[in-house]
Amino acid sequence: MNKINHKAVVLVFLLQILLGFAWYSGAPISLVNDSDSVSRFPSINHILLFCLASFVYLYFTAWLLVKLKPLSSVSMMIFTLGVWVCTVLPNYIFMSAFLHLEFFNALYLLSYGALSCLLAAIVLPLWRSSRSIFKG
Repeated sequence: MNKINHKAVVLVFLLQILLGFAWYSGAPISLVNDSDSVSRFPSINHILLFCLASFVYLYFTAWLLVKLKPLSSVSMMIFTLGVWVCTVLPNYIFMSAFLHLEFFNALYLLSYGALSCLLAAIVLPLWRSSRSIFKG
C-alpha cells in the first residue's frame, strides 16, 4: 500500500511558505495598499489562513497523487500541473469579471499558485514514500 510521504509534504510546505513571503514582499503597491490600512504587512489572521490553505491544498494534492499510484512520475507531474490549470482558469475569469483587475495584477495574483504548484509537481512525484517494511 502506498502512503503519503510526509517528509516531502513538509518540505514542499516550507518551500511554499518561503516562496509566499518572497512573493508578497514583491507585490505591487496597487494590490497591497488599502484605503483602510496604512501598513503593508498582513495581519496574523491572514498569515495563518494563508498557511492553512496552502497546507490543505498541498496535502490534498499528495493524497490525490497516492491514489494515482500506477502513473509514472512524469505523468504525476503533468497531472499536478493540470489540476492547477483547471483551478486557475475559473479564478482568472472571476477576477476579470468581478474584481476588474488589470491583466498584470491578475497575473501576479495567480503567479504564486503557479510557482507553488510547480514545487509540488517536482518534489511530490519524485520523492515517493518508501514501500519497504524494513526501514533503517
